[in-house]
Amino acid sequence: MAAETSAKIIDGKSTAKQIRDEINVEISRMKDTIGVVPGLAVILVGDRKDSATYVRNKKKACESVGINSYEVHLPEDSTEQELLKHISGFNDDPSVHGILVQLPLPSVSS
Repeated sequence: MAAETSAKIIDGKSTAKQIRDEINVEISRMKDTIGVVPGLAVILVGDRKDSATYVRNKKKACESVGINSYEVHLPEDSTEQELLKHISGFNDDPSVHGILVQLPLPSVSS
């Protein structure tokens, strides 16, 4: 006996808007109750257009829900030490709650 399955069509734009609205409310609540606005730091190394587009979209998404965003764009020939310095700086910054190092990374030298 074959089980019947049915597909349900969902409205992705509507669902995404609902999620953004819920996040926006929660961030406002955090700001009002504990005085904290979440912050996301993004580190982009090199000049890949696809990575730059992804980072730009993350920044827009943060802005749309009230998350502070911080960005560092390093040249492709950056060293591992330079990258780690920025990660450490963001890690020590109390206004930053998440750090995204955009992949793929170009080969970095020690």
